[in-house]
Amino acid sequence: MKLTKILCAATLCGMAVALSSCGNNNGKSLAEGASDDLTAYENSDVNAVEQARPQIMVIPGDQTLQNFRMLRTERANGRDYTIRDYKGYLLKDDRAKRIISAIQDDFNAQNYPLNDFEQTLKQLDTQEATDMADGMEKDAKTMLLTVAQPDIILELNYDTSRDKISLTSHNYNQTGEKNISYTLSAIDAYTNKVISTITASNIKGESTTETIQEDIHKNMPKLQADIEKYFSDILTRGREITVRVAVEQGCNVNLQDESITGDTYADWAVDYVKTHTIKGAYKMQRNTDNELYFVNCRIALVNEDGTQYGVYDWARDFTKSMRQNLGVKASNKAQGLGEVLITIQGLK
Repeated sequence: MKLTKILCAATLCGMAVALSSCGNNNGKSLAEGASDDLTAYENSDVNAVEQARPQIMVIPGDQTLQNFRMLRTERANGRDYTIRDYKGYLLKDDRAKRIISAIQDDFNAQNYPLNDFEQTLKQLDTQEATDMADGMEKDAKTMLLTVAQPDIILELNYDTSRDKISLTSHNYNQTGEKNISYTLSAIDAYTNKVISTITASNIKGESTTETIQEDIHKNMPKLQADIEKYFSDILTRGREITVRVAVEQGCNVNLQDESITGDTYADWAVDYVKTHTIKGAYKMQRNTDNELYFVNCRIALVNEDGTQYGVYDWARDFTKSMRQNLGVKASNKAQGLGEVLITIQGLK
């Protein structure tokens, strides 16, 4: 979430308008006034609600990719993998950029921070090379979210039928109208939970792009209200993540062994999760010699001073505490946005 620059820009613009309307009677330049205001802003308390405002990215859904033959399934090592060709889709669908841009404009008007789908795809070439060097395997969607790190994904699926023949006053006439259907789903990028959906079926229109844009714009207030409500809840109850602690193969640590603290490694980890989640919200699914797995863990979005606090920060603190208190070599190797994966390599 890159809100700070946005707020500063908005503040400076507001100062410029105010000063220009008052004239130059005060003898201060625009730059001098803006500088004073910026200092005041930097020294003021951080607004936690503003800091937690969700970052948005609009992407095509799987149905749309399928319609343009940019979605396929491949099998490797006994597993099925979904292959999404986002770059090929943008080249093939000449409506995509205009529809996505219109949706972004609606959110930009409400001061939501945005990640641009096309620009993020351009960053993936570098990211792909890095991941190949690290021996990591990710599908296109995982990589897209890892690079952009949005809070909310807006997945757009749409379909257009053939032109219809309609009856006018005294004869049949080719109207050029289409039956257009679409679904725009707001999804929590960290949990894949659907927050809100707006959908329409068989809308009449000559232009697919304009028809979808107009209908989405009409229904946008409800979608944005649902997103605000959802994030208000997250700010209060915490962001939901999964936490996995795993012992690497060949490691001389067993999670059920007693650690230098007097507790087993597993019990120490359970206590850490319990005391570092909001109201101890978590659910343990696995507890074995080599793995602990927690779901529905609720972590804070902001620090006590109102500054941002994310999944990476939480995982870093967990890993650091494990090294210091248990005397083990550990690292965070999470790939997904809402996943924490702490691996233990052995004792120091």
